[in-house]
Amino acid sequence: MKAWYQTFPARMRRQQALISPDGFTYLRWQNPYIIAWWSVSFPGFGHFLLHQYIRGFLLSFWEVMINTATHMNEAIVYSLSGRFAQASAVLEPKWVLAYLLVYLFAIWDSYMKAVEANQQYHLAKLEGARLTPFRIDRFNIMYLAKKRPLSAMFCSFMFPGLGQIYNSRLSLGFYGVVWWTIYMTLSHSHESLMLLITGRLQEAKAVLNPHWLLFMPSVIGGAMYDAYMSARDNNQLFRTEQMQYFRERYPAYHIDIFPKAE
Repeated sequence: MKAWYQTFPARMRRQQALISPDGFTYLRWQNPYIIAWWSVSFPGFGHFLLHQYIRGFLLSFWEVMINTATHMNEAIVYSLSGRFAQASAVLEPKWVLAYLLVYLFAIWDSYMKAVEANQQYHLAKLEGARLTPFRIDRFNIMYLAKKRPLSAMFCSFMFPGLGQIYNSRLSLGFYGVVWWTIYMTLSHSHESLMLLITGRLQEAKAVLNPHWLLFMPSVIGGAMYDAYMSARDNNQLFRTEQMQYFRERYPAYHIDIFPKAE
């Protein structure tokens, strides 16, 4: 006689990847300390690496708004140049505590989410749920294909967000493009670059807005890292799906096309 739980059809409890009009969302193993580091660099970036997009969008937006309200970047610039009295004077005390609490929460939460995601990733791999390689709808066509990690990284180096679009992570990519345009405009970085190229060094320094300029190194670094790693992950998913397909189609044969796929 069958036990009660044997009367239900077997099904996979976890998906390793989901394809949607916005691209691929998937589980993968990540070093929690690396995730925490990117949250230190810019709150929300660690969550983007974990494909926790809603948390990432809200935390990164919060970082920009509250950083601006507290004048935190200006205080950092003054501190780095040894002007500690001016750094203390420029800070807005009523926002500093809220900024620090959310900043620390973003670091802790991204670390914990990375630990939990790693556990779910290993369980999903054990279950071996079938990956879906292709989706077509009225607005978009999405499919698994090989990517070039260095090309993705270079695209984000040229303009943050383009590497994510190349990897078919559309919402994150256009979010990055819009914010990078805002940073360029408000920091006057490209105006300063043109002045520097023409030899007008003092004008190039004077036109810069340090508050908005200080966001840019973290953003371009995070965009490049995410684009490179996402392209590598996409290639791993491509190999895994190919192996699943061939093993289902030719079950009588031992197939080992991609030794590193699993």
